[in-house]
Amino acid sequence: MIYEMLPQTNLTSSKPSRDWVAIASIGALAVAGLFDIATGKSLSMTENSPTAVLYLLRALDLYTSPLTLVCVAFAMFLWFWGSKYLLICVDIILALALIALLNNLAGLIVSIFDPKVKPGYLLLSASLVYLENIAVFVAFYWRFDHKWQKRISMGEKIHPAVMFPQNSISSELMVGWRPSFIDYLFLSFNTASTFGPTLPIPLRASVHIGMMTQVSIAMAVLIMIAARAIGLIA
Repeated sequence: MIYEMLPQTNLTSSKPSRDWVAIASIGALAVAGLFDIATGKSLSMTENSPTAVLYLLRALDLYTSPLTLVCVAFAMFLWFWGSKYLLICVDIILALALIALLNNLAGLIVSIFDPKVKPGYLLLSASLVYLENIAVFVAFYWRFDHKWQKRISMGEKIHPAVMFPQNSISSELMVGWRPSFIDYLFLSFNTASTFGPTLPIPLRASVHIGMMTQVSIAMAVLIMIAARAIGLIA
């Protein structure tokens, strides 16, 4: 009875809403950083006598990977406190992650021209670059699409950066729908695996550029593996 007389407060309303897709995408960048470190270790075992170019690429990778992981930790801190500077931090991490990814791709290209390269470590390095490519672009697609999807879910009449099938369904069940982390993972995996967009359709220039970059990296990795396999057979 006394409890019913006390003023009732909604404790849940005072808590800021969390964008769990954001923290999952930031986590994907952390995974990409770990793949980058593993790729650097694998590339160091690929060649018996590394060239000066490879030493230079390793030196660059030595700084980008730890810096990326430090920035990821800081971004998680900003996400927890709901800071408005989160997206700026994510942009910095994405830039570092793309530099590290392209650096690993360059190291892979240099390694393949060594006749004494160790094929097992070369294959491992190529696989790690492929997985790193997927992880980086999960965050990339989220970064350039989520703001449009958020505005659409609030009823604004605009088109997103990526048109998912759910965006085109005119049903009350789809009102307020936003892509989840799995949607962006699916998009990144399919783009890297099929060398282009599949069911989700890119509509904005930022995503077009991202897809072209991701497909170019995936094709370069596949071509290098195929070329090396043909060389070993011959």
